[in-house]
Parts: sequence; C-alpha cells; structure tokens
Amino acid sequence: MSGAVKDLVIVGRAAPLWLSACVMHYALAPAGVNVTVVELPPRTHPADLCISLPALEALHGRLRIDEARLVAATRGAFTLGRRFIDASGHVPPFFHAHGSNGTRIDKKEFLPQWLMARSEGLVPPFEAFSLTAAAARQGRMLLPDVAVESFGFTDYGYHLPAIPYGAWLRQLATRRGVRGITARELEVRVDEVRGITALRLDRDREVTGDFFLDLTGGEATLATALGVGRESWRDSFPVDRVLHGCSELKSPLPIYSEVRADASGWTSLAASQLCIHVQQAYCSELLPDASALDQAGRMGLQQVLIRERNPGRGARAWEKNCVAIGEAACVFDPMHFLDLHAVQVGLVHLLHLFPVQADFSVERNEYNHNVRSAFERMRDFQSAHYHLNGYGLNHHGLNRADGDFWSRARALPVSAELTHKIDAFRARGEAAQYEDEAFTIDDWQALFLGHGLVPETWDPAVERTPAELRGSELTRIQDFIRRKVEEQRSHAAYLQGAGAPRPN
Repeated sequence: MSGAVKDLVIVGRAAPLWLSACVMHYALAPAGVNVTVVELPPRTHPADLCISLPALEALHGRLRIDEARLVAATRGAFTLGRRFIDASGHVPPFFHAHGSNGTRIDKKEFLPQWLMARSEGLVPPFEAFSLTAAAARQGRMLLPDVAVESFGFTDYGYHLPAIPYGAWLRQLATRRGVRGITARELEVRVDEVRGITALRLDRDREVTGDFFLDLTGGEATLATALGVGRESWRDSFPVDRVLHGCSELKSPLPIYSEVRADASGWTSLAASQLCIHVQQAYCSELLPDASALDQAGRMGLQQVLIRERNPGRGARAWEKNCVAIGEAACVFDPMHFLDLHAVQVGLVHLLHLFPVQADFSVERNEYNHNVRSAFERMRDFQSAHYHLNGYGLNHHGLNRADGDFWSRARALPVSAELTHKIDAFRARGEAAQYEDEAFTIDDWQALFLGHGLVPETWDPAVERTPAELRGSELTRIQDFIRRKVEEQRSHAAYLQGAGAPRPN
C-alpha cells in the first residue's frame, strides 16, 4: 500500500459481513474509500438467530437504520435480557437484565445498601430491584423516560432471525453504494512484504484492494493465508457441540431468552416472530451427537442441525494489510451469545485506528493489543458462568447443578484477572473493571449474585444510613418499579406498533 486506503475489500458471509459493510461504508465513504464486498456461499440455517447485546441498538441508530422497518422485515423481536434456570431445581433461577439494579440510597451505591439490609433480614432478592427484569417477567417493553433515567438505566437488545437480517443488511449496503460480488471459490494471493495483493474468485475473476477485512468465520481464510496461527480455548470451556433447531411459538411472545441448565449441558430458548430458536450446548464426550438428536426429536424440534464449536482466537487480529473481524478473529463459547458483539467490537476499534498512511505498524500493534484485551474480558464473563454455577448453594451444604458436564465445567481453569475479580467481589462487593470491558458493573453484579457469590463485607459508609431510611427507600424503589412496569405496553403490542403483522 503506497498511501492512504482507497479500496477496502470485505470478504465473508451473512449478517456479520453486511453489518461490517454498512459500518465501514458509512464511516469511510465520505473520505473517498471505496468498499467492495465479496460474498461467499451462506452457511446460515433457518434456526439461526442473532441475539444482540444493547450496543447493537446504538450502532443501528448511528447507521440511521429504521428499527421499526428492520424488526418488521426480519420478523424479529426484542429482548430485555436472559433468565438462567437449573432444570434440576437445586439452584434458584436468576435474571441477567439489560439495565441497572436499584438506585442510590442516601447518596451511596445500591449494592452495599442492599447487602446491609440483607444482613438485617429485611430485603427481597437483588433482582427484585431491577426495573428491566421486572418488565421482562411481565412481558412488557420498557423504554426510558425522565423518571426511568432518574432511577438508573434500562436498555434492550434484539432477537433477529439470521437469514432475513443478513438479507436486509445486504439490501441496505448495496442501496447505499457498497459494491457486492458473489463467489463460490476464493484464492488469496499474498506478497510476503505487502500482504494480500488480490483475491481470485471462481478461477476467472480477480479483485484487488489496498486493505482487506476477513469475515470468513472460524476458518479465517484470509488470515490463514497470511500465516496467522490460532490459540485454542478448547481446554477452558466444556462445550464442543451446539444443536440448533426450531420449535413452535408460544403466546405471549417472551421478551427475554431463557437458558436452562441440565445434566448434559444447557439449552437456550429465544423467540422471534417466526419461531422459538433453540440451541442445545453440550460436550460430545459426555453426550454423543446421536443422543442429542434423539432428545431434539422428543422435544419436537424442526430444522435440526449440529455444529462443532471450537473456541479460540487468532494470534493476531490485524496482520499486514488484513484485519480479521468476528469469528475470523475469535470464536467464543456460545454462552451469552457474543458472536455479533465481537464483530462490533472489532469494527469500533478498527475505525479508531484505521490507517491513513502507508506505515501503519503503530496502529496495527495498538489494535491487536486492544482487541486481545477486549476478547479476554468477554471470555472471562463466559468462564465465570461455568466456574460459579451453583456456588452459593454449595457453601450452605446443598446440592449444586448436577451432572458430569457441570462438574467438568467448574473444574476448568480461569484467568488470573477473573480470579481477582471473583475474590474482590467476594471480599467486599467490588466488581473490578479492566480496560476494554464489554460488560458493565451491573452485568457482573447480576452474574455473581445470581450464582450465589454474596460479598462477605461491604462499604462501611452505608452503616451510617439509618435502617429506617434504608428500609423506606427499598420499599419506594419497589413501588416505583411496580408502577412504571404497569405503564408499559406488552411486547406483542409494541411489536405491532413496530410494524409486526397483526393476528387474523
């Protein structure tokens, strides 16, 4: 590359490819950068669902995407978080909501006030003070207003069927000026110094560019051609298979996903307007694929497909003139559905450091450092779920979630950073935050407390708050949550307002 990037080529498939194209064109076209997309044969399946974190809604807003049209066209739905359930009944369920928990009392943080009240035996569960969780349990869409914003924050994500979502983004990108090319075969031409020089498509066409994005999934076709190796996380997660399927819709349409742990692994159920999208995650050493298929048949699932899951990341996300994005850079465990968020993380960091001159080694090094850190923090959030499963109940002499799968999961190694985060929370309720965190302190609090990790001490400043004031404020918060949730429209009514088809 002799100067600033003028021709950007993005290679991949499905929604991650076209979301990246929309983002890069929106950001770079005004600077004169041409964006070309090479679309490879799709591997999406009717059961595939894009389950997003709230950050995607903000990105859609930046891209001037009409949310109502998108949800109506894709037959998607909204989500306020996810509920975790132990099918054995040994571990209480908990809710991880997209929003804050409680609000400040006597100018002090809510968690230590709740812990103090808990020690006095005066308080309901922590999640009872989550406005978002309360709305989700009652099937109501929650939108912020002045009163909500004074209480805390609330947010939402999407359940977007992957095939129509990718098609919708493709139409948007091409309408806005992205050049799209389809190809069945791809040959990467590499110069040892410059990096990728061209892509040969179907043996009879050639695409050249200054800079390339690899969105070819776990196979990382472009990065592999540049000699980038992979770091396996296979020994850090118990899941190596995911069964996908569809089941019939239920009424009312839930506004959250549900994750059910059982002896063989866990199963996710998430609704769109098309069906309930089911993912069963398991370890093939403990549950053969044939047995998983038998279970799917007994559940009445349709469109069943099993995929291997091999978590791990590339040694470098940015190599020479190519950046791996999404699964090409890092394959995550399926827990918490981070695949699409990883795409967004990669794009945001890249736009901040996008090369403006021929020598971009400083930008490349900074990018690789930043995304490596971000991926590690996302991995730790997933690891914590397996490591802590049933934690609190075991300390009271009761049973944990049963089964060889969960025994294996709890024994897997975790990072030093996660160990410190767990120890700090256990000691005094502090969720240590590192650089490039993908999850908020509220997320970590919900995860830790949901798994029974209750702090042993707390900020002593809350002891100066009179018990009567603390109790009355906790009651006031619960009353506010109840009233505010009652004001909200149901999920179904909100979807109708967003353009969803009305029932006959």
